[in-house]
Amino acid sequence: MSAPPPNNPPTQKRSRIVISLDRAREMMHLGPAAQHAYGGGLRPRRRKWPIITGAVLLLLVIGGVIFWQIYKTRPSYSLALVVDAAHRDDAAAFDKVVDTGQVVQSFAPQVVEQALGRLGTALTPEMRRRVEALVPTLLPTVTENVRGEVMREVKELTARAAGKPFFLLALSMPFIADVKREGETAVVTARQGERSLELLMQRTPENRWKVVGVRDETLAKRIVDNIAKYLPAIGTDIGTEIEKRLPEILPQKRGTGRRR
Repeated sequence: MSAPPPNNPPTQKRSRIVISLDRAREMMHLGPAAQHAYGGGLRPRRRKWPIITGAVLLLLVIGGVIFWQIYKTRPSYSLALVVDAAHRDDAAAFDKVVDTGQVVQSFAPQVVEQALGRLGTALTPEMRRRVEALVPTLLPTVTENVRGEVMREVKELTARAAGKPFFLLALSMPFIADVKREGETAVVTARQGERSLELLMQRTPENRWKVVGVRDETLAKRIVDNIAKYLPAIGTDIGTEIEKRLPEILPQKRGTGRRR
């Protein structure tokens, strides 16, 4: 009796992997583009963050430009121009945003009040009316002084703004002074200790703002000091005193005043 054949499992054919070292070296020297052409290597992923970052920066720039153009139409921007001109002692730039003529006339009631206080309560109603009429005619003679005094007051009361770039100065104006806008006008109040300066601003046809009035008790006293020599003394005839001291200012005496 013959022995049964051995139960051996079928042999598997071994697969052979051949790696071409020459081709690998060639692809390494040619770079990613060549590797992709040969069908080898992985496709590089495109990074999206540079595109997103660029888009965000572009939007910020556009938003900043729009905001700045809108900010130029607000009182705070024109106030920054006033402060900047005062700190640079630039009278020409100061006059572009401050109507000195109207500012001088805005002092008339304040100067009249200070002048009447110095002349005393013995003034009759007629004398009071004459003084009230006299003071506005004197104010144009101190226009240059008023401009310089206002610039000095603005500089002193906004000392914190000294040396700042204009961009930062303009943005910090609401924190340096109190700006209250009411329609076509705005009132700005700057304080330092017990001192205060009030500016009245008005919108211009160019959609900008200009200072047209100033209220400052200290400055009003200085103006009275400058025109005190023209005011009549107590106990004198005010009409005679005015005509004697101001022949070149009173309309009825023009052309007949004595030369100095």
